[in-house]
Amino acid sequence: MPPEDVLAALRAHWDEIREFLDAPSLAGLQALAEDTTGDPERVARRIVRLVLAALPDGHPLRELFDDSVRYARGDNGVRVGSKDIGSFTLQAGIAHLVRPASAAPGASPPDDADDWLLAADSVTAAAYRAGGHDPADPDLIRLTDRQGTVRLPSFQFDGASGRPLPVVVAVNRLLDAADDPWGVADWWLGANAWLDAVPARLLGTAGERTLLAAARAEIAEW
Repeated sequence: MPPEDVLAALRAHWDEIREFLDAPSLAGLQALAEDTTGDPERVARRIVRLVLAALPDGHPLRELFDDSVRYARGDNGVRVGSKDIGSFTLQAGIAHLVRPASAAPGASPPDDADDWLLAADSVTAAAYRAGGHDPADPDLIRLTDRQGTVRLPSFQFDGASGRPLPVVVAVNRLLDAADDPWGVADWWLGANAWLDAVPARLLGTAGERTLLAAARAEIAEW
């Protein structure tokens, strides 16, 4: 698999791949990102071996990363780079995927995070994607647990279709869930004095119409 194809595949499927990468695998990727002198072909082969070792048997992405299979061109919209991709380009691409994971909003529980937020009913990013939805939607709350699994609290979705509830999207956007997923999760799942209720419990009830006003009141207090 050429280096530019490996990088394209990682970028296109990172959320799903990340679900299966344990701490040693992530450390291996980070080491490859820091070795800017490495030959891109050799680095690409090491990445492929690492990913294949992490993915379970039968997983559809195994075929994509098999050295004997060329990454599809022109019909998937994810191919990047060129045939003469350099080591810096490849390593920089890996670093962009791996390093932000420790600093990006929601990437890991903050020191003062309450575990009850992680204990709330949720769906993994991989399962949500498998259902035909986009777990990277910036209007959704995405929390990464202490094992590195990305979870989306279930209250955000319509139980029948799996699509985000419009009022949840509106509130998440207003409270900026993309930058503060833990704070917004706490707003939804904690007691709210303005509502005299837990906001998430009002979804699907007559009280749902008060949620947006409560979120605006929250902003007014900041």
